[in-house]
Amino acid sequence: MTRSINERLASREFLVSVQIDPPKPDQLDDFRRTINVLSDIGVDLVDINSSRRLCHDSLLLAAYLKARGLEVIPHITTRDSTINGLLSQIATANQLHRVKNFLVITGDSYSPGANLNNSPGVFESDSVGLIGAAMEKLKLTAGLDITLLAAVNQNNPDMELEKLRLKQKIVAGASMFMSQPVFDETQLNELLDFYNYHTSLPLLVGIWPLVDSKTLRAIEDGKVSGVVIPDSVLAESKELRKDSEGLRNWGLVKALQLVQKAKDKMADGVYIVAPSRQPLQILDFLKEVLRLR
Repeated sequence: MTRSINERLASREFLVSVQIDPPKPDQLDDFRRTINVLSDIGVDLVDINSSRRLCHDSLLLAAYLKARGLEVIPHITTRDSTINGLLSQIATANQLHRVKNFLVITGDSYSPGANLNNSPGVFESDSVGLIGAAMEKLKLTAGLDITLLAAVNQNNPDMELEKLRLKQKIVAGASMFMSQPVFDETQLNELLDFYNYHTSLPLLVGIWPLVDSKTLRAIEDGKVSGVVIPDSVLAESKELRKDSEGLRNWGLVKALQLVQKAKDKMADGVYIVAPSRQPLQILDFLKEVLRLR
């Protein structure tokens, strides 16, 4: 039986989560094959994005994967439903499907053309409001065994605001956090210095292997909200962008070094963002990361 996140933390296991993107309706078979392969190499913890596109629901996918023996962290956004609706979904996932962990984020508006009625989203509240409501109504009043996770953005241009948001999320009921991805040791140190100064709650550090030019361009052009690649890392990558194999090897080595440094610096774990939503492209890397648990 797969151990819960809290059990793993209590035993000082270094957590390794693989971030999964929900499939579009015509991609479900590929998704199942991906999960089979990841399970075969030892992946037993995944966090599941809540997409702005038309695709499978993160909470229902979490229930499906939980039944297959994986520990899961579905992402929930206030974009997609009312507070009452989201609380109902959390309660069902927890009580009927044993899903315990929920990453609560505000979320971005729907992508242009990605929804059917041109709605920007619901946004009845933000992540702080939903965390507080889930804590009060589900955990304290109803007694549900849930763990509420939240995001910390170490790349926020206004770190005073980020400090305030961090504290608000903790007061509301968040007991664990996930960072934006880091791409070098300086970013990692800055994240840990900021985070550990304000709280001792568990933290999963984001690691995103930079293995292809498409990913680099998207982040460099600001198309990925909240994600920043340091100038020094961009400069290194530009020397390799005409050498796809060289770039891939460089990105994987750099990412693996960061995972090791995160563990050495006593981070509680990492979550791995797969390039181009394709975790099977980095299987050998994932095997190496799993050995660090």
